[in-house]
Amino acid sequence: MILSPHPDDAVLSLWHVLAAPEPVRVINVFGGSPVGHSGDAWWDRLTGAEDSVARVRDRHAEDRAALAAVACEPEDLDFIDGQYRDGDPGLEPIVEAIAAAVPADAPLLAAAGLGGHRDHVLVRAAGLALHAAGRPVTVYADVPHATRFGWPPWVTGDPADPHLDPEAFWSQHLRDTGLDLAALSPDVHELEPFELERKRAAVQEYRTQVPALEWEFGMLARPEVLRYEVLWPLS
Repeated sequence: MILSPHPDDAVLSLWHVLAAPEPVRVINVFGGSPVGHSGDAWWDRLTGAEDSVARVRDRHAEDRAALAAVACEPEDLDFIDGQYRDGDPGLEPIVEAIAAAVPADAPLLAAAGLGGHRDHVLVRAAGLALHAAGRPVTVYADVPHATRFGWPPWVTGDPADPHLDPEAFWSQHLRDTGLDLAALSPDVHELEPFELERKRAAVQEYRTQVPALEWEFGMLARPEVLRYEVLWPLS
């Protein structure tokens, strides 16, 4: 059960899970329609949308098209994207909605919030709360936010840059969360060339999102961004 903050996060971060033979469900936590929203919709405006309700419909259609490649149908909760809110919802309703949507014994994969995006942070907090309540939870590096400064050398096997430490960026966004990735054993998955091309093709289905994401993160220009996927099972 993948807890995806938005339509696109599951494909960007966990293609190897989606493409595996085991059944998987995708829950877009902030997948609700922004009818009557009070936020500034800044991301929609950045990506050329004048009608946020129509844009969310477009994003859902893109998500279905991308996930069709792995025969998966996404499910959307009613919480709205951060750009449509003046503030953040309470954590308890999010936890309750996720708990009601998934079987009690289903393993949950929750975004680690490594780039500090407000919605990813809430999904991480919900995942940690569900883990504290006894649910099996794994957190995953949320691409491309987690790779703003690249992957750590232990992910790619490349030589370390003495003047760049991506994990320092991660630590900044995990401060005071109780989540210590250094104390956990990471699972690193390197996609085979064929699967990487399938993933890139699926990512391209997010036509309204890719241009802005590419400018901000260079996820297609830097092949290693999409090639690696990292998870940390919580003990």
